[in-house]
Amino acid sequence: MDRLAQTALTALRQMQDNKFDLANNLANVNVPGFRRDLPNEGNAGFLKELDKLSAKVLPLETEARKFSNEAGQLQNTGLETDVAVLNEGFFYIQPEDGEIALSRRGDFGLNAQNQLVNGVGDLVLSDGLAPIILPNNFTSMSITDIGEVLVQQAGAPDGQLTPVGFIGSTSSEIDQLVKSLDGNIRKADGTVPAADQTARFGQGFLESSNVSAIEELIRNIDMQRQFEINVKLIKKASDLDSASAKLMNLPT
Repeated sequence: MDRLAQTALTALRQMQDNKFDLANNLANVNVPGFRRDLPNEGNAGFLKELDKLSAKVLPLETEARKFSNEAGQLQNTGLETDVAVLNEGFFYIQPEDGEIALSRRGDFGLNAQNQLVNGVGDLVLSDGLAPIILPNNFTSMSITDIGEVLVQQAGAPDGQLTPVGFIGSTSSEIDQLVKSLDGNIRKADGTVPAADQTARFGQGFLESSNVSAIEELIRNIDMQRQFEINVKLIKKASDLDSASAKLMNLPT
């Protein structure tokens, strides 16, 4: 009966891990460009172990996370600081910790240093993986479909735009991308993918999160049912062990 209990315990640990993913998905349902965390498949190794003589609870994968790369819906905001990636690909960002990551979040703005940042203050990087700094005296900003940033400077003739740089992007090695513990997207081996500038951008548009609140709530109900089943399995295993112990102690 030990194997039955251990299987159920491992499933419960898996569900606890997946509950975290579910809660994180629901918390980010309104975050632009958020990519849905996928259920952890860390107990696949445990199922293989069941073919061996000894069953045990194996540690589950808790570091790199897989995510859904399905595109979110596009919103036409009309704001010049909103930018959506229209095909496969990612922006380069640099969070406060300094480690370059990838993102689809396109609610851009400027920080105190006139650097282009996203909605949480991460630096948006150029094709050379450097911060994009805008001049102080510009009146409007344009971003082309290939990511070139141009500004209309105060005092310049209308339509005479000054180039600032290109928003860096990559669509290479997407199958090697995972979510780090900080929630940002990076390559599994820790290296930074090369900027290939193949992404196409839409200014005035914002990509929504690809999380469906309804699907996540249905998934939560399903996990609750699985939880109850596994708790019953553990109790059943305990009852069978107790019954076996009593039989072993019967007088001959």
